[in-house]
Amino acid sequence: MNKIFSKLFFSYALIITSLFIIFGLIFLYLFHVDLYEDFEETYTHQQQQITKVLTASEEFGWTEEETMAALEPMLDEKDFHVFLFDAGGNRIFKDVSFDHGEIEKELLEKAESGEYVAKGGRTDGNLSYMIASPIEGDVIMVMVFHDLSHAYQQVLYMILLTFTITIAIAGIIIWFLSAKITAPLRDMNAIALRYAKGDFSQSVEVSSKDEIGQLGESFNHMAAELNSLEETRKAFIANVSHDLRTPLTSIKGFLIALLDDTIPAEQRKEFYLLMKDETERVIKLVNDTLDMSQLEAGHVTLKPTSYNLTKQLQLIAVKLEPHLSNKQLEIQIIPDNLETMVVADRDRIEQALINLLQNAIQVSSNHQYIQVFLEKKTDEVVVRIMDHGEGISEENLEKIWERFYKTDKARSSKTGIGIGLSIVKSIMDLHATTIEVESKVGEGTVFSFTLPLMKQESDYEGKG
Repeated sequence: MNKIFSKLFFSYALIITSLFIIFGLIFLYLFHVDLYEDFEETYTHQQQQITKVLTASEEFGWTEEETMAALEPMLDEKDFHVFLFDAGGNRIFKDVSFDHGEIEKELLEKAESGEYVAKGGRTDGNLSYMIASPIEGDVIMVMVFHDLSHAYQQVLYMILLTFTITIAIAGIIIWFLSAKITAPLRDMNAIALRYAKGDFSQSVEVSSKDEIGQLGESFNHMAAELNSLEETRKAFIANVSHDLRTPLTSIKGFLIALLDDTIPAEQRKEFYLLMKDETERVIKLVNDTLDMSQLEAGHVTLKPTSYNLTKQLQLIAVKLEPHLSNKQLEIQIIPDNLETMVVADRDRIEQALINLLQNAIQVSSNHQYIQVFLEKKTDEVVVRIMDHGEGISEENLEKIWERFYKTDKARSSKTGIGIGLSIVKSIMDLHATTIEVESKVGEGTVFSFTLPLMKQESDYEGKG
């Protein structure tokens, strides 16, 4: 963040310094132009006054002393001197001390030819400005503005003083402005380092709605997602560890008992069956985990075919018979005597139906029944799976589709790692159909979804 702060600070400082230098140069140029315009106006005024005196001197026949007395105030001023020359380049009215080297011969020659000449230069090491032109008769007037160095020095001093004060004030402002702009970035950097260590307890304080504020909101959203992923990861490890350890521990115990011959021969088949059930639990757990990963990664491609949904449900009921008999449950397919030809991926729909029915078996009490309703419509069939178990509370309904979510945290009464319904949701999404759930605590739960009917059957139903 110090690099960003330095870049901002020095970038702003460079921009302001560059602009101020440009401003100073422009100001100095305009001062130069304005000063020379003032010189020319002064020259014109003095030229008019001197012309009047010379005209009056000629008209009234003044002596040289009288003419000199009238011209004297006009020839020597604080900021300039006026020199008068005849046509031969000889100076007349010599009241002001003068070194002929002060005025170039070329300047006088151009003025004698009738030109208006203005030229800057140095006199005795100081900047000066000369203007020359012919006036009354053959008289050449030369005006020398001296001590311009002092005027320029005063202007430069004012510019530098203003520049120094402005840069000092601007530097302070830029410092605090850069610090304010980079402060949220420094906070994000510090918090990001905490996130990297797995600590998601802090969030970025968003105090603006600009791009940095939006970045802060995105940062907080990212943190929330990372925290959710971290919680999911922990839940996954805890659930998988528990649900793998339980059947593996049972299998190990049975194997030790069998190896030690502590189990009578007539009971061994029963223990083999128990070991088989525990092994199937482990296999299902692994398969569900792999299926979930493939579904989330988008590696599952559907292979829709037309098949008999009613017959598929009947075969699933047979597969689940061991689980049903353990709790003396019954699956009722309504109606169970009509063919329902649908178009879908048979294997994936079977996977979803098994997960839904196993979920219903799990939540149902002994001696109950689970009902599967098939309701044909114009071009689709509505499938409803109803149990009469404990039901799901309102606050848990929206969460049941989340990975690793369990409505009952008591592991002793529930098996699985909480991804069965998440797999069902993913399969239905791939089929572009929506699965809905209705539940009342103490009464039971109904899962429902639709599948498209085979076209010939839907046409037949429509004609009927």
